[in-house]
Amino acid sequence: MALVYSVSAGAPVDADVTSRELTVVVNGEKIGEPVSFDGSAVELGEIKVSQNASVLITLVDVDDAGNRSQPATFEFTATDTIAPAQPGSFGVALVREE
Repeated sequence: MALVYSVSAGAPVDADVTSRELTVVVNGEKIGEPVSFDGSAVELGEIKVSQNASVLITLVDVDDAGNRSQPATFEFTATDTIAPAQPGSFGVALVREE
């Protein structure tokens, strides 16, 4: 079963940030190349991972001179925490009196 997560981050701290680079590592393997976003981006897309996968997300801000920030990281284990929907309504009818 695959789980899909939405990734977001706070706005860049410095005004001269021109791009943001997101890297995703799942179970110790880098998934593709880093994804580059506009410097003001706070919504960073979705990632799809297998249930119980170990996930490490890294975000680096790059300024107009090409300087790279220290990476911000977030690590978690992908677990299904969404309960199934409530069952439909009951049907109860009086059938007799005893």
